[in-house]
Amino acid sequence: MRIYLDLETYRQKKKAFTNEKIIAIGIIEDWTRYIPESSEIWDNMKVNILYFTEWKLEDESQVVAEFYNYLRKLIDEWKSNKINFIGIVGFNMLRYDIPLLIQKGVECGVDSLPKLNALWHNIFTIDYLQTILPFNNMKFSRLKLEYIAKKAKEKGINVPEPYYSGEKVKKWYEKKMFDEIIKHLETDLKILRIIDLNYRQIYQDLF
Repeated sequence: MRIYLDLETYRQKKKAFTNEKIIAIGIIEDWTRYIPESSEIWDNMKVNILYFTEWKLEDESQVVAEFYNYLRKLIDEWKSNKINFIGIVGFNMLRYDIPLLIQKGVECGVDSLPKLNALWHNIFTIDYLQTILPFNNMKFSRLKLEYIAKKAKEKGINVPEPYYSGEKVKKWYEKKMFDEIIKHLETDLKILRIIDLNYRQIYQDLF
């Protein structure tokens, strides 16, 4: 199976990892056979979207704990051969999502730093920001999910329009506009999955 992962956070200042709170974790579970060059989003029997949110689980500690409970259950099924393979796909995941999830796992008492590091080390991960860097002369400029979605659309790939940028999340959260956060999160997850399914076509002459 493939898991598409994205986080939404709340920070009063722009400085990442300092006084930053995870408010929502979104996941697409994809149990379909991995078929490249496809724009199909859903097979309702095999593709599922899940959310772990502060407004449903009371606080950040519960969000982080429930996510790790979910992930550990999948890992146990993988070890017992009930699942053949688990791959987690994200965008800027290695620089942001995973380090923050490890940090929060320690702060929220989920587990020790060595054990959480080992957990993530033993999972196969694909970070599309990192894979696209060579196609952009190893520069981080412009490398946002919205930009790559635009390029994919120019190639005729059926990609959803991004639902605003992540900069809106802070204001939505403060105004308790949680449905807007979910729409943004869900759209980014769908875009991520389509990029993953069409990476050969997208990468060709991308930049």
